[in-house]
Amino acid sequence: MRFVVDGMLGGLARWLRMLGYETEYDSKADDNTLLELSKKQEAILLTRDEELYNRARAKNINSVLVTGEKEEVRLGQLVKTPGISLEINMATTRCPECGSDLQELSRESALNTVPAKSLKLYSKFWRCTNTGCGKTYWVGSHWKQIRHSLQEAQKIASPERATRC
Repeated sequence: MRFVVDGMLGGLARWLRMLGYETEYDSKADDNTLLELSKKQEAILLTRDEELYNRARAKNINSVLVTGEKEEVRLGQLVKTPGISLEINMATTRCPECGSDLQELSRESALNTVPAKSLKLYSKFWRCTNTGCGKTYWVGSHWKQIRHSLQEAQKIASPERATRC
């Protein structure tokens, strides 16, 4: 499943990349470019713009009109339609910043890009393979919030499951 995301949904683009989905995002792309890219890549267009959504549908481009103000609500909507998974797998996760693949690093290789405290506390690190980006990631204390957000999105997607817990 691939996505093209409009300029109003940058946070959602980052989440989709973390979840391992190929996601094109350019905050400056105009509507025609988004439509063209979606069609060319056979990607699902995600937009908050009702006019763009209607144009996509008229051109038989798979699209979702994304609602909700919070990312958890938006992710929950995408679980229902088009059916994304909310599981993060570091083997398939993409760079949230640019969408490129991540490569696992040794602690020594992460030495100059990770705070010293994080180097002591954590043993697994990943670097973006795009040399223009090159960001380094690790499963640190921020993962508690990431997991919480994904759990909230799952509750929104499946309220019947949440009430049974």
